Amino acid sequence: MGEPGERCLLGQDCVVDALYHRLFEASADAQFVVAVEAGGERFRYLRVNDALVKGTGIPRSVMEGHTPAEALPAALAPLIEDQYRLCLRARQTRLYEQHFPLPAGQRCWQTRLTPLCDESGEVSLILGTARDITELRNFTQTLVSVADALPGFIYQLRRDADGHWSYSYVGKRVEEMFGVSVAEAEADAEALIGLIHPDDRERVIGESLECAERLAPWHSEFRMYHRDGRLLWLEANDIAQRLEDGSLVWTGYVNDITAQKRLEERNAVNDRRFQLLVENANDIIYSLTREGRLEYVSPNWSEMLGLDAEVALGQPLIDFVHPEDRPAVAAFLGALFDSGTKQQGVEYRMRHGDGDWRWHTSNASPMFDEGGSLTTCMGIARDITERKAMEEKIRHMAQHDPLTELPNRALFFSHLDKAIQLALRQRQPLALMFIDLDKFKPVNDTHGHGVGDRLLIAVARRMEARLRASDIIGRIGGDEFVVLLPLISGRDDAHGVAVTLCEALREPFAVDHLTLGVSASIGLALCPEHAEESQALAHYADQAMYLAKERGRDRVVVYGEGRRRR
Repeated sequence: MGEPGERCLLGQDCVVDALYHRLFEASADAQFVVAVEAGGERFRYLRVNDALVKGTGIPRSVMEGHTPAEALPAALAPLIEDQYRLCLRARQTRLYEQHFPLPAGQRCWQTRLTPLCDESGEVSLILGTARDITELRNFTQTLVSVADALPGFIYQLRRDADGHWSYSYVGKRVEEMFGVSVAEAEADAEALIGLIHPDDRERVIGESLECAERLAPWHSEFRMYHRDGRLLWLEANDIAQRLEDGSLVWTGYVNDITAQKRLEERNAVNDRRFQLLVENANDIIYSLTREGRLEYVSPNWSEMLGLDAEVALGQPLIDFVHPEDRPAVAAFLGALFDSGTKQQGVEYRMRHGDGDWRWHTSNASPMFDEGGSLTTCMGIARDITERKAMEEKIRHMAQHDPLTELPNRALFFSHLDKAIQLALRQRQPLALMFIDLDKFKPVNDTHGHGVGDRLLIAVARRMEARLRASDIIGRIGGDEFVVLLPLISGRDDAHGVAVTLCEALREPFAVDHLTLGVSASIGLALCPEHAEESQALAHYADQAMYLAKERGRDRVVVYGEGRRRR
């Protein structure tokens, strides 16, 4: 951006240093410059960077030199101009969040507007910085919906590029566990982090940062204090993600394992009282030889796995582990016997007597003889099948439309990005369809949203039945669907699939003893013919869909196609 001597778009007589241009274009945040014209009655985009083009799906040529009404979707332009006017009136930086209907889909953006005055003191420019926070908002909402069903409490912890810590979400059970309210934790992260035992704090933070650097799951056990002075043992699991601004966000949950730790810390295995505790524990207590063979299992082995405990003795533990998990268990035991130190947190599946597999997590400690030689290890295994199922449910909820169970926008466009990369490598065309139902609103208005929801489910199932196994269908909101066709021979092949869907949706639907009729307007865009990037391809398919609406609905339109096709 900006050859030497290029006339700067930030003002009539200003030449901006080339370094500023490079920083502007290299910014991970979307940035733009707006000229204030006609006394604040009109706005025109002078400059936008690549991040804004990619985030909105609107080409640079459509925005630069044009007004919002000319450059943006009709539903979006008035909202944007209202924010610019508010910034002008306040004459100070304005920060706001808003849901925008963009060509790339419905997104939530956080935007900062900064007014700049000319020599006369009038605001002549507005500098804007915007960040897409849709995924963060969607995932937070998913966490809120399932938090009460999980043991312990869920959290979302952020560390910005300056090292400042803050909680963007804390589950309600935090007050029960630590005596700290949700409001206190969200207002000041130190209210909760400060309760970590001084001997554990540096380790916990160091492990979290190290796992975050690798974007690897983190698991740890550590001590924290309740506000009333009680010392608790906790088990924490989370996963980190790195945001474009350099911030790290950890999403995870914490369980109180104080009772378990008290049990583990008792080393008088031969004491009868301890033996009674072991045999009545909810977890499986076991001991292994250096060869990895079971020499003791507590009675819970039979209760939790439906297998004879006596038959298990002398058998390699690995024989009961799922084949895919055996390398992890072997590495766990190898680390324990090689280092002679406690190992914890390995997760694996164990065979149940009914043929099913149960998820376990295990901690183990070395046992030494009188001469100091490591002879066996003692371990404790906990059934975490329900926790694993909940984790899978959370993942599914975060990636699928709750009504139709189809992939949601985030998952669908993730598939699309990967499919485009593969298609370009293999020089294999693919197609993207935007589908909008015709005459759906009257169904809701006449029969209610319950019938409308069941109709949407029926529509989804009918389209799935007409698509190939390789095709992917998603719902991106309301009565709008998208379809990815990754294995096509060309335009005619993709058009044929689209016509098949159009004809299928034209057939009446039977819902709650009602016969309901809808149809579909379908827009079709192809890669690489129309675009080689997902947001641009989506923009073109969306435009083609709106053209199908204008041409009378119930039809297929290929982007850029001059003649009508049915």
